[in-house]
This record gives sequence, C-alpha cells and structure tokens, in this order.
Amino acid sequence: MQSERLYRFDQIVRSRRLGGRHAEWVQWDLLQMNAARHGGRAAFVDTWRGTASAVRRVRCWREAADEVDTIIANLLRRGAQPGDVLVSQLPAIFESAYLDFATSKLSQQHLAMSLDLGRTETVGVLRKLAPAVAVAVPTWHGRDVAAWYDEARSADPDLVVYMVLGPGERPPAGTHDFAELLDRSVWDEYQRADLAYLRTDPLRVHELLPTSGTTGVPKLSRRTTLDWFQVHSVCIAERAGHTVYDTRLVMGPLAGGSGRLWGVHVPLYTAGTSVYLTEFDERDALALTEELGATLWTWNPALITRIVTSPEFAERSLPTLRQVSYSGAPLPGEVSERLRARGVIPFNVYGTSEVGGCMSPILPGVRAEHLAEAAGVPFEGFDVPVVDASGERLGPGQVGEILIWNVHHGYWDSPDDDRATFHDEEYGGRWEGYQHTGDLGMYDEYGYLRIMGRKKDMILRGGQNIFPKEIEDLLSQHPSVREVAVVAMPDPVLGERACAVVVVAAGPAPTVADFQKFLADRGVAKFKWPERVEVLGALPQGPGGKVLKGELREWLARRLAE
Repeated sequence: MQSERLYRFDQIVRSRRLGGRHAEWVQWDLLQMNAARHGGRAAFVDTWRGTASAVRRVRCWREAADEVDTIIANLLRRGAQPGDVLVSQLPAIFESAYLDFATSKLSQQHLAMSLDLGRTETVGVLRKLAPAVAVAVPTWHGRDVAAWYDEARSADPDLVVYMVLGPGERPPAGTHDFAELLDRSVWDEYQRADLAYLRTDPLRVHELLPTSGTTGVPKLSRRTTLDWFQVHSVCIAERAGHTVYDTRLVMGPLAGGSGRLWGVHVPLYTAGTSVYLTEFDERDALALTEELGATLWTWNPALITRIVTSPEFAERSLPTLRQVSYSGAPLPGEVSERLRARGVIPFNVYGTSEVGGCMSPILPGVRAEHLAEAAGVPFEGFDVPVVDASGERLGPGQVGEILIWNVHHGYWDSPDDDRATFHDEEYGGRWEGYQHTGDLGMYDEYGYLRIMGRKKDMILRGGQNIFPKEIEDLLSQHPSVREVAVVAMPDPVLGERACAVVVVAAGPAPTVADFQKFLADRGVAKFKWPERVEVLGALPQGPGGKVLKGELREWLARRLAE
C-alpha cells in the first residue's frame, strides 16, 4: 500500500513562505481555459504518421479540450474511479498529453512510462501498480509491446488495455482500440455539465515519475499538481518567458520528468504550440524548425548536441529559433557556444524527479557566464543549501553536497527508498525531509549555483580533488571532440587518475598530449589533466541523456585489467 508518512500539511505552509506558487487548478482546468481563450490556435502537432505536412496530425486547443472531455466521459462510462492508476507507454504523440489532462480531472494517478523499458521492467511496473487501465502501442522498433501487456493481464485479468494504432494496425487480441475512448456517442448519455461534479484537488497525488534508468523495475516518485506543476513548471515557464506565441519543438518522449516538464506542463501553462517529433532525426528537427517557425527547442543535451554538431546545422538559417531549454545533464560548452553564436539562448533546469527542477539561470539581466556555466538561482518554494561533511550550510565559494527541499510525497509503496532519500542520517537529522542529491556544488558571489559534479564521480588523485565537469566543459571545446566524459581510473600509487573518454567529431582522435597542451594553454592545473584517452563511437546514456559514468568506470577498469 501507499504511505503518506512523508507528507504533512506543514509543507504547504513552508512552501508558501518560500514564495511557492499555489493555485486551485489542475491540468484539466488550464486546458479548458486555453480552449476558451485560444480555441482555434494550434495546440499540438505530432509526426506519428510522418513528418510531411500532409500526414502530420494537428489539434487546436478547442479540439484538444473536446477530445479530452470525450476520453473522460468514456472512462467514466467504463467505471473509472478516483484514485485509480492509469499507465501509458507511448511515443511522443498528443495522446500522451491527453491522458495527463484526463486523469487530472478524474483524480487518478498517471504514470507515463518510457518505451525504452523492456519486457521485464514493463511487466514489473504493471504488477507493482496494478493499474485499472493501460494505454500503449502494439509494437515499437521491432519489439512486441502488446505481448508484455498480455503477460501482465495473465496475472491481472481486470487490467483494461487500449492500443494507439498506426495506419493499417488492428488491436491485438484482448486489447481495445484507443479510438473507443474517443467515441462521441457517449454524449448521448452524458452532458458536458456533468464534468462539474468531478471535484479536483491540486494536493492529491496525480503523476508518478520513474526515477531510475532502463534496467530493473524503476522507483516511482509520487507528485501532485501543486508541487510538480505549480511550484515547479510554472516557475520555469515564467523565468524562460515562454508565451502563447511560441512554437516549441519537443524532441524526445513525453515520459519521465523532462518529458512531462517540456512536453506537457510548460506548453499547457503558456498555451503555445507544441510540435512532437515522434522519431528523432537531426534533419527532420531542422526542417520542421524552419517550416513551422519553431522558436524553442526542448529536450535533453544528447539530442541537442547531435543536432548542433551535425553538418546540416551550419547550413540552416533558423531565423525564428530563440531559445533551447534542456534538463537531465549539462550541455557541452562548445554546443552552448555554437548556439549563442547564432543568437540562440541555451538554458538548463537543474533538479531531480523526487522534488522537481529546483533552479534555472534564466533571470532578467543574467550574465552570459551564468547562462553558460551556472545551474541557476533556486525557484520560489524551494530551499537548496550546499552543506559540508558535518551538515553546515556553506557560503559562496565553498564546495559541498547539494540538498533540495520541496513539498514531497515519497515513492510508491517503498518506505525503504523514502527513508534513504528523505530521512537524514548522514548529517545527524539536521536536514530531515531534504533530498540528498549526491551532487557537489558551490554558490558564487552572485547567488548562482555551479555544479561541480557527482560526489561518486569526483576523482581523488593523490589527495587532490578533480571535478570532472570542469575538465569536460573545457575539453568539449576541442575541435576533435563531439562528446567527452572524464572518469576515474585506478592507480596503485595515487589512488586515481583522470581518463578522458571521447566521441570524435572529425579528423584524427585526440591524444593525451593534445589534451594536456589544450588545458595547459587555458591555465588548468597539471594535476587535473587527463592521463589517458579512450575513444568510443558513443557514450552510454540513460533515457534522460545523462552519461552513465558508472558503466564507463567499469568498462575502463576491465580494459585496464586486460
């Protein structure tokens, strides 16, 4: 069973005192407001059936609100109850956003699950949650997704599964066509006014966010409209200055924290147009940006890097593009520089799935160096201290662990994970209720936080600390580098030394001597220089675009042992 052990109403009071934005609405209310104010304006465009204009699907705000209401009515006719769990496992298509809006009105809990998960993880999540309804696609990149849901139904025959079908597809045995939820005959039985009886509560858990990688059954963080949307996404939208006149190109799946933030929450709040690139391709992203006049790119640094470092990027004028928003990992310095050279502002959001994105550098009058190098200034409603080993809050210029506080509800049915994440044993209980991020950071004299790297990724060379991100940001500017990760390699004398693992951009692979001269020319202390270089075709990454440095360290250790 779920537990409310972590949540107390006092958290709401504290969030308000910290300046958090609190309102009575849930997602469905914003959808209705957008339909009333901007009814005929394009809300969603997706490339589910292809990128050509003739096959792209488009919905205006009025159409989207009507279809969401029809989904709600059909779910009610089929027995939907408050508190039910609905799981979706969809690519970047607007049905994924629709389900978020519908479940908010029904007071249900929605998990948007990544299609990067495999059979074991998917079936494990379904058995863990025992959802009333699931919505998926029959196949994805050659994998039989429908078979996973058939396996889950063998243990839970009450699970009702709907399939979003592509051209020529039929619902597999035992499943329903998602089109049934858009059956307008439901309005012969229901009236629009009936939806007013569904009383919603922004303090009720609505979204479930997976917080681990693509292996194993993910932990599921429990989020409400207040702590996940109002205190979190609204701050991001307002600081970034997104408006109804923006067209954002969303270049990744709508699952997980980044997907919900950039692909669902922010566009719903600002009422602009969202273009969902269902299958990522650099050329398609650039072509759609020019054709549709996209003003914003949103997604993770890995995909943005692929576009900006592609030969086609220099060939496109992209006159409307003004901003690139990303989260999940740092953007390489060279990529940021290329964007700024085109008059495009890149900015990040730093945070976690458990407590949300807690800060961004976007502020009026922000300095260029802060946009390029800083995680930002905390959002209203958050407390983000940096503490030393004894738990003392540190001042500017001092490096320590980053802690984050926001209204929190913990994980789905996982008291051990709740305890490990939110109960403070390391610092003697001084920071009870804060999430220990494991990240190292430092506030500068202007109040901007700079991320120094992961505690576990820090390299200890002969008693001297090397923060990999500092070196990665510099090496990413080397002309031979497309991507780079600096990781520790074991050393019998010094304990650890730095190794640079590189994806080459062009020409010959850089050598140790190349990198050492490059860093020496920039005044970097000698002990921080990489002492080995390895070349890979790609860096291992999680679904959010973060480089999996643990895998790199293990691979490097094996390679050295050989």
